[in-house]
Amino acid sequence: MDDANFAPDDEQNDPYSDNVASNCTNYNRNRNRALARAVVAAAGHRLNSRRQRQPMHNSTLTGSMRVEELLNGHEEIIQGMISMKAETFRSLSNLLACRELLKPTHNMNVNE
Repeated sequence: MDDANFAPDDEQNDPYSDNVASNCTNYNRNRNRALARAVVAAAGHRLNSRRQRQPMHNSTLTGSMRVEELLNGHEEIIQGMISMKAETFRSLSNLLACRELLKPTHNMNVNE
């Protein structure tokens, strides 16, 4: 091979560099399309989830009945909701009521 005919800096004559550039361009184009599809899908899911809202508090019990159910129910449920045991909650509400710091109203009792 003659060194005069070989020009390593001349990438125009190198078919491999054209393939690499073409592959990189195709890769970037495909990556951008995939990203755009993911963004559109996520936005569509978010819009769809907003339209199909479901009520969180759908109990048929009234406020005082629900509180009594929670206080008399499983200990872990009430502790998960108010971060204290039912006995502690009752003691606290009785103490606040005795000191007249909490008073029942026409619409709500002290435990609520």
